[in-house]
Amino acid sequence: MAENLFLHFLKFLRNSGSLLSLGGRFTLPQSLLRRLFRYSTANVCVDDFDGGLKVWLSLSEHMQRRIFWMGYYSNDIIRLLDCILKPGMVVVDVGANIGEISMVAARRVGVSGKVVSFEPVTAIANQLTDHVNINNLSQIIVVRKALGHFAREHIPIYASCGQNVSDENHGLASLYGEGQGSSVIDYVTMTTLDSTLSELTIDRIDLLKIDIEGGELPCLKGAEQLLRRCHPMIIVEVQGFSAKKAGWSVDELFSYLEGFGYEFFTIGKKGRLARLSPTAVTEFQNVFCRIPRQQVE
Repeated sequence: MAENLFLHFLKFLRNSGSLLSLGGRFTLPQSLLRRLFRYSTANVCVDDFDGGLKVWLSLSEHMQRRIFWMGYYSNDIIRLLDCILKPGMVVVDVGANIGEISMVAARRVGVSGKVVSFEPVTAIANQLTDHVNINNLSQIIVVRKALGHFAREHIPIYASCGQNVSDENHGLASLYGEGQGSSVIDYVTMTTLDSTLSELTIDRIDLLKIDIEGGELPCLKGAEQLLRRCHPMIIVEVQGFSAKKAGWSVDELFSYLEGFGYEFFTIGKKGRLARLSPTAVTEFQNVFCRIPRQQVE
């Protein structure tokens, strides 16, 4: 009984913070609440994610706590999706986690579209699948595999690739966590994006989102046929630390994509794009990549 009252109290505060934010224009009330209840271990079901979806959230976990209090974790990316996704499009979400981007994309592309969500960690993929099922998002296909530039079975995946974090954070799982103190959280199958899309008989995609803690360049190298054939828009997390742990440099990623004709943009507040030079990349950045329309036509 006391637990139920506490959950109702948290939801009341959450709704109040959302109202005070005036549609997300003033996020201070939500930020204060998120910090005030940082150490809550409650598991809460909310039924208004992205305007009407049901999700289960653990408030002890970094990303899920932010979704609960702020509405979204990847707010700027989602604002960009509002602008670029249309009904009928096909989206691939690599590193889908519990499904924030996948579910948002599914609502934007509709039942005539498709979302392929890659999440190799069993416990997280289970939560993703639950969210797909309870929301009847039949346009989402969950693939429980890691992506790289070759196929391999029974690969260890680690809690992180070595980032120093003070929070429980399920979004840092990496294939590149070898080293002293590394914590293996699962063993996964790795494949390539080209082979998986062929197996699924998907011959085109419109948007590829990749956030896999050092696996971004190997994933793109395993999607060479797709990049040449479809020229999809790409949203990719670029991080110097995880790239180095995986044995490649950020410059290599940009050079690889430049070879297909891509240009690059930072994703700013509310999804605003600003042209990005590969020489001006910060240590951590979400990058939007596209090929100029005249090069595709």
